[in-house]
Amino acid sequence: REQEEEVEREMRKAGACIAAHQHRNQKQHTKTRVSQNALAGACAGVMVSICLHPIDTVKVLLQSQSKSIIQLPQVAAKFMATRGLAGFYSGVLTNICSSAPISAIYTAAYEAGKERLLPLFPQERAWAAHCLAGGLASVCTSVVYTPSECIKQRMQVQSHPSTWSALKTIVRQDGPFGMYRGWTAVLARNIPHSAIKFFAFEHMKHIMIARNKANGEGSSLTTAQTLVIGGIAGSTAAFFTTPFDVVKTRLQTQSALGHAVQYRGVVDAITKMVSQEGVGCLYRGLAPRLLIYISQGAIFFASYEFMKQVLSSQMPDIRSVVPIVAADSRILSKSTISSS
Repeated sequence: REQEEEVEREMRKAGACIAAHQHRNQKQHTKTRVSQNALAGACAGVMVSICLHPIDTVKVLLQSQSKSIIQLPQVAAKFMATRGLAGFYSGVLTNICSSAPISAIYTAAYEAGKERLLPLFPQERAWAAHCLAGGLASVCTSVVYTPSECIKQRMQVQSHPSTWSALKTIVRQDGPFGMYRGWTAVLARNIPHSAIKFFAFEHMKHIMIARNKANGEGSSLTTAQTLVIGGIAGSTAAFFTTPFDVVKTRLQTQSALGHAVQYRGVVDAITKMVSQEGVGCLYRGLAPRLLIYISQGAIFFASYEFMKQVLSSQMPDIRSVVPIVAADSRILSKSTISSS
């Protein structure tokens, strides 16, 4: 009897050690996975910025104009005449330098939030976890995104020789907090945008994977499938959030166009814009915005999913190792009791 009690005590100690070891490994695995998601997101963000910056420049020009010039060909032709072809890449360095950390924070926050939130909802309401995680990711990135977007848009509507020049102009004209002008509009646009985008992507991804399994085509998406559903998710979110994107652009560029500050905030901007220019002004720049987000969604999600696969293949899954060690220890302990 004393021997059995001794063995039980040893088993409990061994079990505690195994549990602690498993917990440490799980924490390490979580940190590694977060780092992988962040790196994959950074790569995807840089790819999107390089490919789509010229279209974004046209969109910003359309949205910053009053009703005197509203046609895309007119805006593009006038811009080409004054700034040349290279002007379409004005602010691209700022965009690239900011898109990497922003996308890293964005994807890491989304994946971490989704992992924590999914257990709180039943399977049929997993969409709520995706929406909340997407909104959380937007809040986390807004601190970095808002000033970088403000600088980028100033460089797109004005001719600045460098990012530093644009930054100094903003601070001189609007004060040190000028870079955060339009922050409310950024949140009003980005939170629903991310919620809609990730909801649509995750829902279509689930349907597509189920279809692939049923057809014996594996349990993952092909690159073509990721491109298609990423483009649909991005454009759907862009359509519903364009009014806030227009308001954000007006708030962040109003002093750059040589006019007195017209709008004091999101509500004031919407009220004045609708009364002076009509409801249609809230969807100005919709065509290039949809083009951006069809392409952005496709490029971003395809790049992100690809990089996640590449990075995860470089790291062994320790979750499959620790339970085996624990199981072997339990079997060994049981055999020790039997032999004693």
